[in-house]
Amino acid sequence: MRVILVRHGEAADDPFPEVLRPLTPGGRKSVRRLAREIALLDLVVDRIISSPLTRAVQTAELLLCGLRKKHPVSQVECRIELASDFLPASFGKESFLAFLADSFPETLLLVGHEPELLTLAHFLAPDQFPAPSASGMKKATGFLFEWDPENEGIFHGRISPR
Repeated sequence: MRVILVRHGEAADDPFPEVLRPLTPGGRKSVRRLAREIALLDLVVDRIISSPLTRAVQTAELLLCGLRKKHPVSQVECRIELASDFLPASFGKESFLAFLADSFPETLLLVGHEPELLTLAHFLAPDQFPAPSASGMKKATGFLFEWDPENEGIFHGRISPR
């Protein structure tokens, strides 16, 4: 299974409350460019799950639109565990890896926030991400992993909009 962790695009600040901050025009453009880069990879995205915060859902929907022609993914699902400041303590390494094992897609794309995505990267490949806060993740950027339930994941690199 491949897992792509994507940080949402650039979002507006005031006058929006944290959970409703929409993508800026520049953020939307970056996400569209990221979708093109993902579409060029030799993989098939068949499931997209997003944080329910507006900027993440908009990012996921733009990715869905950009991938729809070549990938069987047809909708965006939301999970509160991927939301900034809402990550429950119960969504630890074991529950995250169990969630992945039960997902069964060829390629799962998760859209969320920093630092939660860095924590998930650490869960997937602890040797390559030894400390969840060790490196930042730019907005509208993805991390690509190969993972199976029997082995530690392998980090294949960043996916950035061009």
